[in-house]
Amino acid sequence: MMPKATGVTEEFVYQAVTGGQFQIRSDGSVWRVAQRRASRWNKNVSLTAVSPRRIDETVSGGYRLVKLMIAGKQVTAVAHRLVYRHYMGPIPPGLTVNHKNGIKDDNRPENLELATYAEQVRHARNILGRLPREQRGEHNSMAKLTQKAVREIRRRRTAGEKLATIAADFGIRYQQVSRIAHGDRWAHLIS
Repeated sequence: MMPKATGVTEEFVYQAVTGGQFQIRSDGSVWRVAQRRASRWNKNVSLTAVSPRRIDETVSGGYRLVKLMIAGKQVTAVAHRLVYRHYMGPIPPGLTVNHKNGIKDDNRPENLELATYAEQVRHARNILGRLPREQRGEHNSMAKLTQKAVREIRRRRTAGEKLATIAADFGIRYQQVSRIAHGDRWAHLIS
């Protein structure tokens, strides 16, 4: 899953690009080319040229992030969104930037396009041959129960055991036991 790094923080980082502190190259890489310096005496801020250093780094998930300090706080932006804005213009609300070839750190402008979330899923499935990850049951990162536990809950509830007793044994609320027993939760798992 792509990290959330849009909105206000992205705007701060993009202003640093347009202000001359960073440079976005035609290969989609982001480089620090100047350092902000504030005078101790009059608090004026100026840019001083520095030896160029690449600052977009790959994170788990494959995307490249740009991190910098603004007013003593670290802000982060997703590099492909900065590249798209720099070369193609603003990103309208409700749209995302899609990598045409599916390689998440290939931020060349010709590899980026606008898409809705639904279009990105279709692109991943139809063009790249990737199936969406299974999110039900144990595959959901938020799941507290296993399939075995759900079957045991249903078996015990069918046998007439009280909701509160079952809930206490599995560390969940009695309402969840009821929903599982009735098939409102874990409906894909039919015993």
